[in-house]
Amino acid sequence: MKRIQLGVLLVALGVFLSSYGVAQRSEYWRERPGSWMLNAGLGTTRYLGDMNERGDLAHLRLGVSAALAVAYRYSNRLTFRGEAQLYYIHGTQQDTYLAYNNLSFHSINPEVWAGIQFDLWHPDDPNHIVVPYLIAGAGFTYITPKATYQGQSYSLAPLHTEGVSYNRLPVILRYGLGVPLFANERFKWNLEGIYTHVMSDYVDDVSTVYPDRTNMSPLAAALSDRRLELGQTPNQAGAKRGNNTRNDGYFILSGRLIWIISTTKQQHYRLMFGGVRPKKIVYGD
Repeated sequence: MKRIQLGVLLVALGVFLSSYGVAQRSEYWRERPGSWMLNAGLGTTRYLGDMNERGDLAHLRLGVSAALAVAYRYSNRLTFRGEAQLYYIHGTQQDTYLAYNNLSFHSINPEVWAGIQFDLWHPDDPNHIVVPYLIAGAGFTYITPKATYQGQSYSLAPLHTEGVSYNRLPVILRYGLGVPLFANERFKWNLEGIYTHVMSDYVDDVSTVYPDRTNMSPLAAALSDRRLELGQTPNQAGAKRGNNTRNDGYFILSGRLIWIISTTKQQHYRLMFGGVRPKKIVYGD
């Protein structure tokens, strides 16, 4: 619930800014049904899993993301969208109630997904200056958790630090909210807040219990239980290592630059005005 509240608050900030006239509505280059759009995004990530405390806003452990998308405006309110994204996330038990276990991870993961955008109101609705949109979709991500040990970075999945081999290509479900900030005749800037629910609890390589480490390699054993680095006694096999009742996920807040591609329908719309641009309407007028 707290992660959803955080996303809503951040996107609401974009709505607030838009309501003060930052956004612009261009009837000349408004998205028409049948239009194609290219979408590039740059944002910040926050991992939510076994190595952070979800309500701890003092230690957000932010990362970065970059995305490219293509979208097709099917109707006045419905848009289809496909996207590829690369995101960096990280987490650590430092400054949490499990600091004595000393686990941490970082990863740069790719993802692909497809879904829809649905405008909350019709673009011609005179009662709403800004028209936010809902986002929902599904896809896949490839998880690559790593940890730094004695100055070197090691991939954790091949080491089987919990004694299991897990799926590294899980399904993802994405949902969120977007809001336009401003636009001109060719480009739009939007703000989006999206939470990605991963159908896996191993994004951070932590899920269940500490395994029996007697048959592990020295490196795998050292990265499975890192209490020795703090001078503490290692955990017993079967001791709780993670919380497998809730899958991992991550939130991304991103700015989006959208280029509206001229299509036959768009060109026909322009010809209806005889090559004369209609007046640009500025939100807040």
